Amino acid sequence: MTGVGNEKSQHRVRVKARCRSGHEHEICLRVHRAVHPDLRCDGDQGDGYSHGGGGGCVLPPDLDSRVEHELRERYQESRRRGWVEIAA
Repeated sequence: MTGVGNEKSQHRVRVKARCRSGHEHEICLRVHRAVHPDLRCDGDQGDGYSHGGGGGCVLPPDLDSRVEHELRERYQESRRRGWVEIAA
């Protein structure tokens, strides 16, 4: 998901990966751009932190680029929800 020593910023965004089975994973990812405080992860939430989940849901290998795309294309919708939503 996130590599050590990459050139990403310190901005961390809240992501919910929704699985076909109906459950979701809450993830914290670093992104290249600044994000509104409504989209930021909690200060004590580490990268890749997740609630729930389980089952056979596999996160997409291009998760980082999908999140960046959602922020570019649907920023206001993500901000309204309070997270970036990705299908898994």
